[in-house]
Amino acid sequence: MRLRFLLSCCCLLFACPLVGHAEPLQELIETLPNGCINWTKGLLEAKGSSPSGSLPDAGSRSEEQMVRQARQEAAKHMLQTMHQVRVDGTRYISHMMSLDYQVGAKGEEMAAAAPVVAKHRKVDGKMEVTVQMALLGPLAQLVLPESIKQVDTIKSINSVADGTEDEATSEVIGRQAPTDGSNAYTGLIVDARGTGAKPAMVPLLVDESGKEVYGSVFVSREYAVQQGVCMYASALAHPEQHPRVGPNPLVVKGLRTFVDRNCDIVISNADAAKLMDVSANLGFLKQCRVIIILDP
Repeated sequence: MRLRFLLSCCCLLFACPLVGHAEPLQELIETLPNGCINWTKGLLEAKGSSPSGSLPDAGSRSEEQMVRQARQEAAKHMLQTMHQVRVDGTRYISHMMSLDYQVGAKGEEMAAAAPVVAKHRKVDGKMEVTVQMALLGPLAQLVLPESIKQVDTIKSINSVADGTEDEATSEVIGRQAPTDGSNAYTGLIVDARGTGAKPAMVPLLVDESGKEVYGSVFVSREYAVQQGVCMYASALAHPEQHPRVGPNPLVVKGLRTFVDRNCDIVISNADAAKLMDVSANLGFLKQCRVIIILDP
């Protein structure tokens, strides 16, 4: 009987993978003084506390008041956190809000409306709440630069660089990896660990001569708003298994960033040439099927 039990346990061990043996994806979370940005999930989070505690038997009305006070502080911290989100290599959301009164007013309204996702009583009797809001969707629509337009077809890299209007109509989004030996990629992964690169809503990839190979002109606004121009992670095992980039992603290494633009990443001319060689099949760029891996 004991032998049968041991054999059953062994079978379960082989049938079930060890938890934590290989994390497929590690989220990139940037911690700020008044909140944090989850760049992988596209979420902003902030906390706030009530100014003073109350006795446990003070009644539900007092607790509701404490939650309301804590939420007001959390909303203020959410706005401060929102201000510190990098839009691109030179601008933060605070810049976008200060340049346009309507954008600023709408951003403040969004921060104030951020829903409470958690609350608890602290040891000092104060009430602490956590509010959360999406970086994507309405906020992205509000602050993404106008250079990101709705695109039905993706311009080839060479035509964008040359300023011509030729467009490639062949797309690989949603396709399986080719079986005929062709090198049609389904996504792009940039390993920029060790470069000091920082996350931004609109990163820029350039070759060693500074020519843009991925950025706002390559993506369609619909996908940039709903999915983000890229997804960030701090580690990614088995990248070919991630649905964002499909079964046959092109994997490139980031070489460095710029002194004054640490969100923009330089890749080698050889890797840039791989993108140019298949520029007619770069529909995956239009749909933002890009993952960038950064140091945590």
